[in-house]
Amino acid sequence: MESDPPEVALDRLGAREILGLTLGLDVARDLHPLAVRDRFQDAWAEFLTDVVADRPAVVLVEDIHWAETPLLDLLEYVLGSAQGPLLVIATARPELLQRRPGWGARAGGELLELDPLSAQDSDRMLDEMLAGGLPAELSELVVERAEGNPFFVEELLGMLIDRDILVRENGDWVLHELPGEFSVPDSVHAVLAARIDLLGAAEKAALQAAAVIGRVFWTGPIYELVEAKPDLRVLEDRDFVRRRAGSSMAGEREYVIKHALTREVAYASLPRARRARIHAAFAAWLERREPGRDDLASLLAHHYAEAVRPEDADLAWAAEQRELERLRGTALLWLERAAELALRRYELEDAIALLQRAISLQPDEEAQARVWRTIGKANALKFDGEAFWTAMQNSLKVCSNKVTCADTYSELAFQTALRSSMWAKRPDRELVAGWIEQALELTDPAGESRAKALIAHSYWERNTPVAAREASELAERSGDVDLRSYAWGARGAVAFGERDFESALTWSRRRLNVIDEISDPDHVADIYESAIPSFCANAQFSEARRLAAEHDAIVEPLSDHHRLHGVAVLLEVEEVCGGWNRILELAERTEAAVEANLTTPCVRNARALLVTALAAACTGDDETARHYERRAEEVENEGYGLVLAAPRTWIALLRGEMDEVDRLEPINLGRIQHEYDLPATAARLDALAALKKRSLVEREVPPLLKPGLYLEPFALRALGAVRDDDLLIEQAVGRFAAMGLEWHAEQSRKLLART
Repeated sequence: MESDPPEVALDRLGAREILGLTLGLDVARDLHPLAVRDRFQDAWAEFLTDVVADRPAVVLVEDIHWAETPLLDLLEYVLGSAQGPLLVIATARPELLQRRPGWGARAGGELLELDPLSAQDSDRMLDEMLAGGLPAELSELVVERAEGNPFFVEELLGMLIDRDILVRENGDWVLHELPGEFSVPDSVHAVLAARIDLLGAAEKAALQAAAVIGRVFWTGPIYELVEAKPDLRVLEDRDFVRRRAGSSMAGEREYVIKHALTREVAYASLPRARRARIHAAFAAWLERREPGRDDLASLLAHHYAEAVRPEDADLAWAAEQRELERLRGTALLWLERAAELALRRYELEDAIALLQRAISLQPDEEAQARVWRTIGKANALKFDGEAFWTAMQNSLKVCSNKVTCADTYSELAFQTALRSSMWAKRPDRELVAGWIEQALELTDPAGESRAKALIAHSYWERNTPVAAREASELAERSGDVDLRSYAWGARGAVAFGERDFESALTWSRRRLNVIDEISDPDHVADIYESAIPSFCANAQFSEARRLAAEHDAIVEPLSDHHRLHGVAVLLEVEEVCGGWNRILELAERTEAAVEANLTTPCVRNARALLVTALAAACTGDDETARHYERRAEEVENEGYGLVLAAPRTWIALLRGEMDEVDRLEPINLGRIQHEYDLPATAARLDALAALKKRSLVEREVPPLLKPGLYLEPFALRALGAVRDDDLLIEQAVGRFAAMGLEWHAEQSRKLLART
């Protein structure tokens, strides 16, 4: 019951404690929000599987056009995962499909659309509700105004009954003479407003108070909030409310307002000052009855925040400034607590909305800085880079405390460097470097924020072994496994940038060894993504393929952005290996993943399509290749030319477009700045060889001639091509073949044949 304390609910849930999130209970503990969401969805699917193991079950969820995204995701997940005879019926207005096209299709659902009643059906409805019907002219007017809405028809009849125009006499309905001023309202809202105005003062006040509480309400608060003693049976008789057989609140009668529109109109009929006071009074009643209940946090946050809305506060609390300040403080307390709980449940939109409301009520700038930073973190979790930046910079604008500012600069730099490809326009290098510098200047020399700033510095610059080492030492002392993992990632990134691929692989393996200790699936995905290029660089392709498949399974239940990464990483391994047929097998899935992720900037939107275009070009299908190239150009982010260099260079080489090859952005073969630079370096070696730029090849290639590494045969082939040395090219063929890179070996044989 709503009145049961959390201990009772948790005891009854037993091993299914995670389902307490449904009730607003804080059972997430230290789990990452994404991990919480996964376990929560799995628990619902398992629970319903158990329910239907004995007999079929029907789950009805009404009005899901008002549902937040997490509920829609949960319903689809349950339908796809629960086993057994389960029927889910969900009702919604058509706008649901505007907001979420194709909702339910993923779970194999069936869409049943209800058209408005025809005029003939509306007449039938009137006849069946009223034996004998209405006079023809009134019936026509009712049908015309109702426009096929059966609720409108019901409410129009209710208005006639309320006004004693339509009365029951001797078992029949009798229509009395219509008053001279009578007219049929032209909307269902107008009908409801007219019906509410016909109520007695006490009953009207009770319905308005109920509308403030919600669709479901109880007698206790109504009798406390309304000075007069209303008769709720009047509201029942007039079909505004219905009493429920049981109650979710111990010791209280429970009612439900019949229709959401009835509540909407009753709520709107309240003067704003009176409305604010009822919100405050109900929140106080709830806190007195159920003190200290986190599961009521969002409800209390809503009512207290409505009580102190800035546009109504001066009117509602004109002579009670101290009470207004007290209520505002209470609203802020519950808003932040409710947001914290929503973040733990991965209800990011809810959390951000609650925090933004807190900002609108918070007069203290230092507190604003802290709330803005939390908003920023929530946006980073949903890969909304621009919103993340905006929130963090808003935090810095109002921040005066050195520690708070240091933490904000550190988080800003850390998330930007880690998620460097999620921006519509590539971040300005100097701007991010400035954030890192500020963070390093302000942070505690031994603190976590400094470690994060050093990690950001290492990922951003890739030539910072001292910074990476210091970050690693700080992380080791902290004992935080997440921080240690990211610090090891920084060590690996720096080693990769210096072409010390063996060391990079060692750091990657160390991160893979602690995966079981990390609850954040986004972090786990990052460990896989940064490890796979190290395995490829060391020519360990079977391991790279295995890790890519595991990564794909990890990200599948997360978000559209993660799912794009899942397929993109599979493609990137095959791009390195020359597995063009496998890439084409994934083409349909790739297109779908890109389309699903278009609202989230990501360089992989364009890159995945370009790799698919490259695969088509390599298999001789130039028409398909050009189709994917055009789509890639349409979704390309600004400033990521180097990231897209490899597939574009190889496509141009295949077509013999040497001017295009020469125009493409060059890459410094002496330093690798990013994991994408591994195939880009290979492609550029091929380009320099094709362009006969011998001096560049002779200068840049020697450091790449390390046996057993991916780039060695490309370097041998480039040297052989510019020197016209068949022996070097034959060595390249052998190295490619030994690595299992047969397509590249065959290309080298063709080069030999031409020479």
